[in-house]
Amino acid sequence: MKHRHYHYRFGAALRRELGVLSVSGPTASLAFRTALSCVLAMILAMMLHLDNPSWAGITGLAIIQKDFAASFLRSVDRCLGTLVGAAVGYAGAHFVADHFMFQLICFGAAVFGIYGIERTTHGYAALLGAITVILVMFGSLGAPETALNVAVYRALEIIVGVGVSFAVDAIFAPPSAHKPAPAKPGIFVRPIDEDLLITAITGGIAIAVIPVIWEKLQLPGLGQTPVTAFVILVMMRREPIWAAVNRLAGCILGGAYGLICMRLVGDNIVPWLALLFLGLYVTCYVKHGDGDAAYSGHQAGIAVIMAMVQGLAPSPDILPAIERLVGIIGGLVVVVVAQALLWPLVARALPLVLGTREKSAP
Repeated sequence: MKHRHYHYRFGAALRRELGVLSVSGPTASLAFRTALSCVLAMILAMMLHLDNPSWAGITGLAIIQKDFAASFLRSVDRCLGTLVGAAVGYAGAHFVADHFMFQLICFGAAVFGIYGIERTTHGYAALLGAITVILVMFGSLGAPETALNVAVYRALEIIVGVGVSFAVDAIFAPPSAHKPAPAKPGIFVRPIDEDLLITAITGGIAIAVIPVIWEKLQLPGLGQTPVTAFVILVMMRREPIWAAVNRLAGCILGGAYGLICMRLVGDNIVPWLALLFLGLYVTCYVKHGDGDAAYSGHQAGIAVIMAMVQGLAPSPDILPAIERLVGIIGGLVVVVVAQALLWPLVARALPLVLGTREKSAP
């Protein structure tokens, strides 16, 4: 009956967050800054004719923190990770015809990102770098010659999002009170965190086989699948099922809001902007409320952006949003199956490889 427990838990958490929704106070200020950053970043990306303005908006959603100093540090990590990941992804895309090498690079990037996020102070940069490698490589599967275009535009979209968010935060954020993050051991420093490495290797294998599965089954939404898998895997040592519930519920709620809005406003830009900002404000308020449903607010914000921002102008076409939802659900399924089938095997094999398994007494 655990599914009922999660159902009631999520409902109660969401009601608490929405019950205190306000237009004043610290959380309201943070939600306003985040929503404004997202909308302005996407407008600028559209004006610059970037391929996916939604990524500029998602960047604003991801990096705005409680004070300017924290937002700045997260911005640096996102830029650094994206630029390095785009370069590595572009190089890796040249192996698209060599399936083994292509999957090996995807595997290595995934392991590095999942293991690195908890092992270094700049873990967010490690994670974003890994995700960018995967996105650029997956984006070049159908047309390898577009790898450079994918890498460059991905980097530009992130830089636009960071730049706009930096400007908004510089104007509206309260004085900095950010405390330095506690020191972490480092990615390549011993002792090795075996439990985390097992999760990383399991996730790396799962992400590396995603293109094969998607090609065999002819499924849409390939770009969203590895991102979802990353998110659930990095939360594996906390509450992975709860994270999956929040991600799926947030995706459905935010996507439904976005699709309804698009059917109502069509290609009328003024009501589109108003409803986009409103949806982002509410989802960001839930996110920054730091309650039990906070992650669903973050995911709902992403879903609102993906449903309502599908190109360089408003569009009532719902097919792209449905494809992204399929990709997100696919990522959840991949992680669940990988954990059930691969995790026990990796858990038995890794201590043998590392030589850490205790020998039985003679």
